[in-house]
Amino acid sequence: MPNFFPMPGGDRWFLLTLIIFSLISFLPWMQEIQMSGMALFGWMMAALIILSPAIALIWLIRQSRVLKK
Repeated sequence: MPNFFPMPGGDRWFLLTLIIFSLISFLPWMQEIQMSGMALFGWMMAALIILSPAIALIWLIRQSRVLKK
């Protein structure tokens, strides 16, 4: 069955990275490890909240520059 629309390779890698990062952060032992008084789970979720949109935005900007050339 063909895809509804083709997904560029960079988008696939971004999505796969987000899924793997999320799976790792939800492992039970991530909630037991403490860093600076906060669980490592909290640090990873904060990184996910900040970095995932930033990386996606950078990717979109770079992609639009390539398409304009």
